Amino acid sequence: MTDANLALQASVTKTATFASTGVNIPTGTPRRSMKARFIYSAATNASGSNSFTFGIDVSADNSTWFSDFIAADQIINLSTTAQAGEVYLAFETSQPYIRANLVAAGAGSTPTITYQADVELGRNH
Repeated sequence: MTDANLALQASVTKTATFASTGVNIPTGTPRRSMKARFIYSAATNASGSNSFTFGIDVSADNSTWFSDFIAADQIINLSTTAQAGEVYLAFETSQPYIRANLVAAGAGSTPTITYQADVELGRNH
């Protein structure tokens, strides 16, 4: 079940690495962990080789961030054919702030992705 109060990123279109605004979870994650859900569409590039990877950053003070959780096994490799899907990333932290991040990589031209992110309870999809 999605908790609307834990939206990490409203729908946005990006062409480069990006991090959302921090969200305060004062007591850290609950005992059974949480999972971030990234819903993406229109993931494409004009030519060459590009990719996007989603992750969760954590912070003690909403200022200094650490990329502790990365969906490295769910890299979105771009092509000229638009892609859509969902990526789930389980995470557990004692830090009071979290944010969604998007990492762009590659040397192609015009990478783009539209996505949104939220948090759900539970470790498994």
